[in-house]
Amino acid sequence: MKRLILFLIALPFVGAGAASAQTIGFATLPPGAINNVQAQVIAKVVQAHTDLKVRVTPYRGGGAVAAAVNSKRAEIGISDAVEITDALTGTHRFKDRPHPNLRVAFRVLSFPISIFVRTDSPIKTMKDMKGKKFGTRWSAFPNMIPLMNGLLATAGLSLKDVEGVPTANIIRGANDFKAGKSDAFGFAIGAPKVAEVNSAVGGVRVLPIDNSPAGIARMKAVRSDYFPMLLKPHPRFVGVLEPTWVMGTDLVIYCGAHVPDDVIYKFVKAVHPNKKELAQGHPSFNGFQPKNMNKQFATVKYHPGAIKFYKEAGIQQGK
Repeated sequence: MKRLILFLIALPFVGAGAASAQTIGFATLPPGAINNVQAQVIAKVVQAHTDLKVRVTPYRGGGAVAAAVNSKRAEIGISDAVEITDALTGTHRFKDRPHPNLRVAFRVLSFPISIFVRTDSPIKTMKDMKGKKFGTRWSAFPNMIPLMNGLLATAGLSLKDVEGVPTANIIRGANDFKAGKSDAFGFAIGAPKVAEVNSAVGGVRVLPIDNSPAGIARMKAVRSDYFPMLLKPHPRFVGVLEPTWVMGTDLVIYCGAHVPDDVIYKFVKAVHPNKKELAQGHPSFNGFQPKNMNKQFATVKYHPGAIKFYKEAGIQQGK
């Protein structure tokens, strides 16, 4: 009887503890995309160091991820800074459909992007892509359009100069290449899908961008936040066979303005000191720079909860 009484007394407190663990939705791209893996890793670290429960949910593309966060169906999203700027301002593919509810939580890392061909392909440079079979449209992932135009622009080309192979998303585009339907495919360097394709076709190779001032100017004319990155051969950089200049963009974790300040504060605080855990989850996080989590962007603003942490940590304040 005494044990029963003690159990009944303790029960409300157990229930209160369970109820205090808040569940938040983390929207990301489908499995196979590197963003999906990165979201899973970040969620694991946050759950290990806070009382937050993070539910990672895949969506068809970056536009669907942004829409989920903007409409409050998810609290957190992951994408590149360029796409968030377009969504926030209602420009380019988000024309007349602004997503004003989006805020940045933190910058993760510089994200390398390029076009891949078979190792033995006669295509050696971006200029050689003219007239080649290559993915277009990306109906479920339109962010590939500026990304690919940015890469091709370094050689004075655009998607209008290739033989278009309509595809739905980055995974389908990679599968089309694997099946021999296209001569090249665009993808993030270091993504699991690239390693899969590399094994399936007997090797892939990254095409370099034209890193001349004129080439970079053409790239930035597509989106001003794109920048050149020099990659050296590394096991995680499948397809980088020698020091190669590729295009970079900033990967960011963003959130809805509706998310309580304390939730974003906990989220950012949990990630900041745990680069080692992140890198154990996926090697791309070796590029994570805790002191530069709040890199300033031209348009997008930081969530107040994130700014609170940056002030507390003594690093440059987000805006």
